[in-house]
Amino acid sequence: MAGARIQTLGGDDPAVLGPYRLIGRLASGGMGRIYLARGGERGGRGLVAVKTLLAEGTVSEIDRRRFAREVSLAQRVDSAYTARVRDADPDAERPWMAIDYIAAPPLSELVRNCGVLPASAVRWIAAGTAEALVTLHGVGIVHRDVKPQNVLLPLEGPRVIDFGISHASDLTLTGLTLGTIAFTSPEQARGEASTAASDVYSLGATLFLLATGRPPYAADGDTLRLLARVQRGELDLDGLPKELVATVRPCLAVDPARRPEPAELLARFREDQAGLPATHSGTRWLPPRWTALIGAYATQGLELANDRHAHPVAPTVDQRTKVVPPPPPTLVYPPEREARAARDRARRERARQDLAVLAELAERQRAEQAEREQAERDQAERVERERAERERVEAARQEARRTERERAERERAERERAERERAEAARLEAERVERERAAQERARRERAAQERASRERAERQRAEQAARAARARAASSTTASPTPGTTRATPPPAAPSGGSSNWGWLVAVAVVVALVVWQPWEAGKGSGSGASSAGTTSAGAVTSGSDLDTHTDGSGTDSDNYGDSGSGSGGSSTDDSGSGTEESSPTPTPTPTPTPTPDATDLAFAAVRAGDCLDVYNDGHGNMSATSPVRVGCRASNAYMHVNRVSTAAGASSSCDSGPGFTWWRKSGADGVVRTLCLDRVYQVGQCFPAQVKGATNADLTVVWNCNASTVPRAGQSILRITGYYKAPAPGTNWTCPAGRGERFWYWPVNNGRSIICASGA
Repeated sequence: MAGARIQTLGGDDPAVLGPYRLIGRLASGGMGRIYLARGGERGGRGLVAVKTLLAEGTVSEIDRRRFAREVSLAQRVDSAYTARVRDADPDAERPWMAIDYIAAPPLSELVRNCGVLPASAVRWIAAGTAEALVTLHGVGIVHRDVKPQNVLLPLEGPRVIDFGISHASDLTLTGLTLGTIAFTSPEQARGEASTAASDVYSLGATLFLLATGRPPYAADGDTLRLLARVQRGELDLDGLPKELVATVRPCLAVDPARRPEPAELLARFREDQAGLPATHSGTRWLPPRWTALIGAYATQGLELANDRHAHPVAPTVDQRTKVVPPPPPTLVYPPEREARAARDRARRERARQDLAVLAELAERQRAEQAEREQAERDQAERVERERAERERVEAARQEARRTERERAERERAERERAERERAEAARLEAERVERERAAQERARRERAAQERASRERAERQRAEQAARAARARAASSTTASPTPGTTRATPPPAAPSGGSSNWGWLVAVAVVVALVVWQPWEAGKGSGSGASSAGTTSAGAVTSGSDLDTHTDGSGTDSDNYGDSGSGSGGSSTDDSGSGTEESSPTPTPTPTPTPTPDATDLAFAAVRAGDCLDVYNDGHGNMSATSPVRVGCRASNAYMHVNRVSTAAGASSSCDSGPGFTWWRKSGADGVVRTLCLDRVYQVGQCFPAQVKGATNADLTVVWNCNASTVPRAGQSILRITGYYKAPAPGTNWTCPAGRGERFWYWPVNNGRSIICASGA
């Protein structure tokens, strides 16, 4: 009958271990031996598998500590998909541990005797094994030796065994056989620490065997070559059904970080089984040959549990009828024990040789690993040096750009200072010219006053001369001597004394008064100096800025010379009848229109050109942050506004662009020119502005605000920081501002919809 191969107990096997009576030997290898036993007083009548150390003589303390650690780990697990520990005594003379006996074949025997499984059956086994790994990993146990030999398969589902000693930290490579290496993860084969991901890799190799009948590597019978392939992760997955690629292939990833968690595998397997009949029995999933072998194991277990066999191997008919011969004499060293000891010595010698070979291989691997690590360190140092060099070059470039910006700023400041100095010099020059013009005007007025005074003196002299001449003529007419030879006429009646002399003086006084009242010299001036329509003018009136040069008439007679007696063609300037040469009127000099002197603000507005950038912004209260434009480089951190248009036309502000980020700035200059600057905001990441974000979101994007300010221009506003400036996506594109998880953001279309700015709370 098929079933578990139970060997009879040998001479060196104990009859009992603790309260358990041994029936036969189940397995032996490595550092332990497993017996089939029946429970005693504490164990009951059920079957147990008793594991003990395989040692000659006294058990060493190292082996005892290892076994005690295995017992402690195994007792922490309580799962339907593992073998439960019933009892243990690691301090006994021969330490032992009793676990539930599972009457079921391992996966390795099932594949070897019954063939491969379909994909659905592989998924069913994978689900149970993954659930066992979830339980083990949940209590902090890494199996480290998941393979077909350590997975038993009753019809109720797979059971993972032998998970205690596999975790021992001092486990050497001597336990790695050809059957074990093929299911070992690459990091385990390289001697590195095992993790839960290592068990997932071994599970993937086991599932590959169930589906294909072979391990996932090329087989040539060479253990060392196979070990090298496992270390490098050189897989051979030919023959894997495509239905299982998504299940098995991720488990066999060389990088442990890319392998799935056992819980993920379990969830995926259950998802694959969704909609199928809800049964956990293997009769639903396994082929008949598999269920037949599993049933044979189960039947054997029932018979052994019911004590239907007194011995592991039933006696033959001849043995039941013949007389049992007497036993041979007891030898100190029976041949069987000697042969067994020889086999053990040979096995240990082979183990030592394998250990030496594997130790050498491990040493070579460590040397290669050290070389790789050194190469990686060298590469990292080279990369670090290159990065440092790039950073140094970038820092030098940044420093050069900063120096260039500073130089440009200095040049700009120097130009502005020179412009201010030129404007100041122009203003001073204009003031100087104005002062000189005023001085010249005062000098002209003084000269005109002096000339008028001299003319008046000359007129008075001429009047006096005329009066003297009149008196002389009057005297000559009254006192003339009689002509000789004539008869004297009878004189008229006597007049009052002094009468003739008084009449002459009266005539002279009348002439002087007439000249003073008439003032012919002032009449000539008044006719040419822009008098009023009534023919009157103020004497000595001068128009500001005019030159009162003397006028020369057509005859060439200078009006300043008419007072000289006997000069010119007209003789004396006046006579008794008031006739004589009249003074000509001088031509008035036109008054020049004063040129206003522009101030520094006018000059700053006049210097702005389209394309310039300005260090000005809306201060949040409807005013600009400066009284005059300050030009800066458009890449400077304090470039807040860009000039897109400059106009001197009336009403030019109505033609400036409108919308978010657009505004205009107008200045009426002293020269009468109204200059308008059409502006748009320069958006830079990190700048802040106030906005209304509760309810309807709105903001004046021309306002710049301190990101750390504790106040805002108006109630209800918040301070936002610009986090990005992007080209507007195509219409219909689903686009949002980049932001972290849970971060709130706002965005505005700007530049007439061509761009977008993103902002978050400052």
